[in-house]
Amino acid sequence: MKSAHPSISELLSGHADVVHRKWRFHLQKRIVKLSGQTYVLYRFRFARTMARFEEALGRLERAGISVQSICARTSGLGERLRYGNWLALSYLPGRPLERRPDEQSLASLGRTMARLNTLGGEPRRALFQRKHPTLPHEDYLKAEPRLTEAQRDWIRASRARLEKLPATQLTHGDLYGDNIIVEADHSVGLIDYELLANDLSGIELAATLLRPFCRTERTRRALLRAYLATCPAELRQAWKENSHDFIFAAAARLALARQDRVGYIARRERLFALRRFLPFGPDQAARDQARERNRKIVQSALRNEAYYLNVARVMTRICLKRPGLGSIALLKKCDLHHRKIRGRAAARRPN
Repeated sequence: MKSAHPSISELLSGHADVVHRKWRFHLQKRIVKLSGQTYVLYRFRFARTMARFEEALGRLERAGISVQSICARTSGLGERLRYGNWLALSYLPGRPLERRPDEQSLASLGRTMARLNTLGGEPRRALFQRKHPTLPHEDYLKAEPRLTEAQRDWIRASRARLEKLPATQLTHGDLYGDNIIVEADHSVGLIDYELLANDLSGIELAATLLRPFCRTERTRRALLRAYLATCPAELRQAWKENSHDFIFAAAARLALARQDRVGYIARRERLFALRRFLPFGPDQAARDQARERNRKIVQSALRNEAYYLNVARVMTRICLKRPGLGSIALLKKCDLHHRKIRGRAAARRPN
């Protein structure tokens, strides 16, 4: 019986419309459209990496997480020699998580994250990337000159506390709105698995509470309540004892990642500008489109960087004064402080 899905050779043919490409060291990613359907293709440098990717998808599915299904792969020596190690995934039905999601979707996300974090493995180990998870404390201290010595001492002590915890939980690594798919019944599925890693799940939970779609007390409580009701007891206890440390680590990681993003865009723009000297380089219209696209990415990255830097800086000050403050109340105070800063900056701008 013929498969309902196209083969790898059909998806790689000139008949398929490539709408997105991305390269990483161990894998290449494409999103293609063919016969009205959308597929996500991965090309793995090594066959063992592809096998590990398939195994990871199976683990997620067995844990009750809605994930993309494998619909085609290279098989047989001849096909692998011709195309390499390719895997095709179908799209999940549903829509990306909205910027202002309802509580049902947030609760479903919390339960999904808890099920993901029940899976474990070798500590601080990325499944498909060269760079493994690390604590951001030292890099943050080097990049942030405006801290008091008491704040620096708190950050160093925070790192020591986190280093004692087993960083073995499976985490997604990139839980922003477009990677969270909400189905008609408000259940949640996850896409984009190349940043899966064994890490401290509390940092990813804190990072999700800091994301743009989760910056109100209502959404944070919905997510956190569902997560803590579903996760294993040891993760619930770790959050109770170390939520401040997780929030700082998440904010610092997210801020440093935005700095890296801005630097990457600047390097890419310089390379793109040099291509205009090549015989088949981009024309002016293409250069203008790329420049405008990069400008919007940089603007968004800088806005979020300012927010995450504020959380990391202000929360250490609050924690020194009120070490027993709950995580939701702590984040609320950080947000109030950030809004005051933005309000003063807006008032100083010329009309």
